[in-house]
Amino acid sequence: METQIQPKRKAYTPLPFQLDFHAGRGVWTQRALIAGTGAGKTICGVAEDICWAKAFAGSVGYIFAPTYGMIKRNILSTFEKFLCKPLENHADIANFSKGDMRLDWKNGSTQWFVSLEEPERAEGPNIDYAHIDEARLVHDFATAWLVSIRRLRGSGLCQLPFSPSLWITTTPDFPNSELFKVTEDPHNKSPEMQIYRASIYDNITLTPQFIAEIVRTHTGGYAKRFILGQFAMVSGGTIPFDSTIHIREIPKENIRYIRYGVDFGWANPSAIIATAFDGDGRAYMIDEVYASQMTTNDIIDRLKHFQILYGEGPVFCDPTELQTIETIRRAGINARKYEYKREDGLRELSGRFLKAGDGRPRVFVSKRCANLISELLEYKDDVKENDHAVDAARYSLPLRVLGEVTIRRAVVR
Repeated sequence: METQIQPKRKAYTPLPFQLDFHAGRGVWTQRALIAGTGAGKTICGVAEDICWAKAFAGSVGYIFAPTYGMIKRNILSTFEKFLCKPLENHADIANFSKGDMRLDWKNGSTQWFVSLEEPERAEGPNIDYAHIDEARLVHDFATAWLVSIRRLRGSGLCQLPFSPSLWITTTPDFPNSELFKVTEDPHNKSPEMQIYRASIYDNITLTPQFIAEIVRTHTGGYAKRFILGQFAMVSGGTIPFDSTIHIREIPKENIRYIRYGVDFGWANPSAIIATAFDGDGRAYMIDEVYASQMTTNDIIDRLKHFQILYGEGPVFCDPTELQTIETIRRAGINARKYEYKREDGLRELSGRFLKAGDGRPRVFVSKRCANLISELLEYKDDVKENDHAVDAARYSLPLRVLGEVTIRRAVVR
């Protein structure tokens, strides 16, 4: 069995840690490459995907990402970077269907590109291998992992014998997370799991300027995660969010009313946060949209989808985009600009994470809101960056100085 990747035109020349990862093929049935930002984890995983498709004729593999947007931006673009051609024009590829997200190779191998926004929907036919990219951003990683394991029974179509395998490429999150339990926790991980780690210093193709900027802007636990590729708690933010306390779901029957917040972007992500409230006015941030290059129509479509899922409610928007807000209103959505000062909204958001008189916080965040969680862990109120989901979250909250009863009545009207 081959253990080295030799793509055409040197689109990918494996670094030592990437060679180690590839060398684990056929030795370990579960592998995880846990690396810092820009270390080269996704292209390493994609190289592995392509090698399996080409080396094992007739094999069937699933390539997972947290969202469809990440499949398009990260996975498919990396495939084309590796192959040096659009997928539709490569000599080894028989067909690529964007509608089905299916890639057919001329040797009979098939690869499916699948979103894990709803992991249960990834159930289906037996497969020979699977790759999960950016696993830390999968909102229900525990379910996604179990679904993947259950499917690794072999397709029966491959022309060569091998053991079905699963690999992960990701930046880490925090100790005792579901990702940590699967990969590094000695009490929970499979004996078949092998870990490979890399820092941004291990990628010699990164420019000194890029590394210097990452080092300058990442400190403490955040530096351990995104520079060194280590699981770590992040406590450097100014919002008192604690992932061990504030991640919680609300049963749908307990939702009394809902509000939405929208932060507009283009090169930077646009963010939508859906926030539900229980009978006590306690907030639950239950779902998010987070993507770059979203058109106004994209935002309208996602808002309408949320309102089908969770109910209609007012949509409070980034006040700098009045024309966009008006376009959303004309589409039949109750959109309005956010009226309050940034510091007042941040004070409201931060204060809700503190324990109230009943000993509980007044805001919780769903596991679905992976990008919001990531921003809350690192957010600094004196630095206007990495704040798109946080801004949408504060837009979605009423200021308590107005009174929750007044807000609820306004929503009903």
